[in-house]
Amino acid sequence: MNLFFELVKFELKKILSRKRTVIVLALVMIVGALSVFGIIIGTYYYTDENGGEVAISRYEDEMIERHNGEALSGRVIDADLIMEAVEAYKSVVPLESGNYIGTLEYQNHARKYSEIYGIVRMTFHLSSLEEFQNLTREQAEQFDAVRRQNMEQAMMNGAGSENVCRYRQKCLNNSPASLTYEYWGGYYRFVTIMFTTAVMAGAAIAVMISGIFSDEYTSGADSLILSSKHGKGLVIGAKLFTAFLLSAALIALLSAISLVESFLVWGAGGANGSLELAYGVFPYPITIGQAALFYFICMLAGCIMFAAITALFSSKLKLPFNTIVVMIALLIVPLFIAVPEGAPAWVDCLINLLPIGMFTFWHVMLEFQYEILGLVIPPYIFLPVFALIVTCICSYFACRGFKGHQIS
Repeated sequence: MNLFFELVKFELKKILSRKRTVIVLALVMIVGALSVFGIIIGTYYYTDENGGEVAISRYEDEMIERHNGEALSGRVIDADLIMEAVEAYKSVVPLESGNYIGTLEYQNHARKYSEIYGIVRMTFHLSSLEEFQNLTREQAEQFDAVRRQNMEQAMMNGAGSENVCRYRQKCLNNSPASLTYEYWGGYYRFVTIMFTTAVMAGAAIAVMISGIFSDEYTSGADSLILSSKHGKGLVIGAKLFTAFLLSAALIALLSAISLVESFLVWGAGGANGSLELAYGVFPYPITIGQAALFYFICMLAGCIMFAAITALFSSKLKLPFNTIVVMIALLIVPLFIAVPEGAPAWVDCLINLLPIGMFTFWHVMLEFQYEILGLVIPPYIFLPVFALIVTCICSYFACRGFKGHQIS
C-alpha cells in the first residue's frame, strides 16, 4: 500500500509540474474566484418617472434584494401576505412606456414583495401587473388549492408508466400543504455560477489528464513501465487514482470557493426552504439545501466520470493534444444542441447523462425520472450512479488500452 501511494505521489508531481497544468489551473482558479464578484461589479440603470436615467451600483441593487428577501423569510405565503403584496402594488402606476420599476411607489413600497408577486403570478397564471393589482382576497385564499392543482397537473404531465405515476403522486403527497417563503439568494448564486465553473473544471481536467497514458508513449517510457514488476498493476491503478483524486479535489475546491463567496455576499439563509421556491410547480420533496448538496455530488461524479473518459482516450491516442480536442468537443458541443419543443422526455434524460447535464442544476433536478426494471429514480440519484458505472467501465478499458499498446 505504501508503494501505491508513493506511485500516486509521483504521478501527482509529474502532472502538476507540467506547464499546461500550471497555466490551466491558475486560469480556472482565478476565474472561479472572481466569477461571484463579477456579478456585483458595475452599474445598473433604469428610467425614473420623470424620464431621467437613474444609476445604481449592482452591489447596492443586490443588497436591496437581499434585505427585502430576508425581511420576508419565514412567512407563510397565505392570503394575508398576498394581500399585503397586492396593496403595495396597487400604489404603482406604470409609466407611459409600461415600465413601472422606475417609479418611486415601486422602489419604496412594492419592490419588497417582488418575490411574492412572481410566485403568485405564476400560480394564478396572471399575465399583467393590472391583474395582480385586482386580485381579491377570495382569490388569495385559494392560493394553496390552485397551487396544489397546478402541481397535480404538472406531475401527471408526461408520466408514462404506472410506476412513474405512483412515484410522482408520492412526491405530491410529501410536498408541504402550505408554502413558506425563504430567501435563498446565496444558494441561487452558487447553483447558477457553478455551471460555468464546472465546465471550466472539465476543460482543466481534460488538459491535466490528457497525457496520463499518452505522455508515456511519446517519451518511450511505456515499454519500461509495462516491463517492470508493477507496471501492469500498481502503476496503472496509481495513474487512474491520481486522475480521479485531482478531478475531485479541483471541483471540491472550486465549489467551496463559490459557496463561501456566495454566502458572504448574498447570505447563507434558505437552506430549509422548499425546492418549490426554486423550481416551480414540480418540486421533489427535498429542501433547497439538500438540492444544492445533491447538485455538488452530481458535479463531483460528473468530473470523475469525465476524468475516466479522458484517461480512456489517453490510452488509445498517442498525442495528448488529440485527447484534449476530443474531450473539449464532448464538453462543449452539447451546449449547442437545442432539444426541439415537444420532443420525447427520453431525449432530455439522455442528454442529462453527458457530463454537461451533471454540471447543470436545473438538469440535475429535471422533472423527468429514470425507470429501471420498475424502479423509478430521480435524476439527482440516478446521475451519480450512472457516472460511477461509466467510470468503472472506462477505467477497465483504459487499463486494457495501455497494457495492449506495447503488444501491438
